[in-house]
Amino acid sequence: MPALFCAALSALWYHHRDLAYIRVLALSYATRALGFGIFYFAFALQDPVLRFSANVFLMLSMTLLSAGLSARRGQPPRHGVLLVVAAVTLGILYYYQFVEPSLLARVVCLNSGLTAVGLLMLFDVRKRAGATPVEHVLFGLIIVSCVGFILRPFFLLASGIADEQFEGAYWLIVSISDALICAMMAVGIFAVIASDVMDSIKSDAQVDALSGLFNRRGFEPRALKALARQTAGAPVAMILSDLDHFKSINDRFGHISGDRIIQSFSEVLKKTAPRDAIMARLGGEEFAILLSPGKGLTAQALAEQARSAFKDVAPGIVSGEARPTASFGIAIARENEDLYALLNRADRALYQAKSDGRDCVRLID
Repeated sequence: MPALFCAALSALWYHHRDLAYIRVLALSYATRALGFGIFYFAFALQDPVLRFSANVFLMLSMTLLSAGLSARRGQPPRHGVLLVVAAVTLGILYYYQFVEPSLLARVVCLNSGLTAVGLLMLFDVRKRAGATPVEHVLFGLIIVSCVGFILRPFFLLASGIADEQFEGAYWLIVSISDALICAMMAVGIFAVIASDVMDSIKSDAQVDALSGLFNRRGFEPRALKALARQTAGAPVAMILSDLDHFKSINDRFGHISGDRIIQSFSEVLKKTAPRDAIMARLGGEEFAILLSPGKGLTAQALAEQARSAFKDVAPGIVSGEARPTASFGIAIARENEDLYALLNRADRALYQAKSDGRDCVRLID
């Protein structure tokens, strides 16, 4: 079962390389499969070294699972804590495997270590504002898994099984319970991945591939939300920009050169605009920047900075005589003004900049 989940996760990662955490989760299930393969031979051959090795792989599998869930949240894995939990658990296992053999002590130790890692995983998918339903499901499944690890030793102790049958009974309980835990966790993980893939598809549909900025579909809903947050004393500002003589440059130097100009201009905007600005390539050579409420007074200075920065890098974009420049038009939102009226006023300011000789910034009242 873990091998099948590993294969499925590997296939998902192959088709969605941007979701790098899937690779870690696939490695976790591969390690789990290897651990249970070793367990089979360990019990068949009655080899204590193989038993200890199998437990090592099982603990490694859980730590990789925790690291994968951390990576999904964009957080660095808790390497230090995971290393301490694994080292303590395996150290005690080694003692009760080779120094003072005790199956019950090993059962309690291993399941305590797995529970500790499971609790760390809960922090990676803990409930928070904005958590998705599938994250809630995964959270619940991790709790169930932790409960399963905790209860395994108690099932054995409560059963009253004789010592000579204890090991066989434990292997049976482990086989059944781990299959259930493995399957439950996989259900939650695949649900989370499916949600992430859908979010990625939606994001791709709203981003312009060439510039890396939003397209009109991604820009408009975000701009509407920003307009709804503005107040009379803290309006938003719309900056429209257009690359000067872009069509003639494109025709003369080719579309590849035109693409380089668009990419370079987009990079200038990303470096110049504040982090909370909403930037988009509305189409062709036209770009928009919406500054968040309260930052309207900085719009003209920002546009001048972007214009100057692009003019400085322009000579290195296309070899030859091309010296691309950009014109900017700015409109500060009025009270109760809708997005399309604001865009229209910014467009009139941009037209004025074009009429005044291009490569300049104009602000409309």
